[in-house]
Amino acid sequence: MYVRWVVRKHKNADTANVIFHDAYLVESYRDSQNTPRQRTICYLGNIRQIDDHFPSIERELFLLRAERILASTPAVPIDERTQVIELLRDKVPSLTEAEVVEAFRNNMRWYYRWWRERGGALSREELIRMIESLDERIGPL
Repeated sequence: MYVRWVVRKHKNADTANVIFHDAYLVESYRDSQNTPRQRTICYLGNIRQIDDHFPSIERELFLLRAERILASTPAVPIDERTQVIELLRDKVPSLTEAEVVEAFRNNMRWYYRWWRERGGALSREELIRMIESLDERIGPL
């Protein structure tokens, strides 16, 4: 199995510097005449490339969606899913530590603003308690 990337330019390529990358999981086989063929196993999703990079939040969402698609595709054996994700990561890298920290800060700003606009606000202690409660739900970080 391998990942086939189909690259499409934005409809308005003169004004938008955006390229779309569609990922398909494909397998090779030989037909009854022993001719090499390929068949698409599943569509793994798409991601936008803006200028020369993939936006960080879109990279992580793309990889999460692809993992879910692979998990729900019976034609992909469990032991091969990790290999497919690694093939995807060759083109779409995982987030760096700095990107995760920035995303966390942005989320905290969003939550704080949301609470403040509705007349309330979480105290610092409540925020820390929320963060610490993650250990109970997902295990130690």
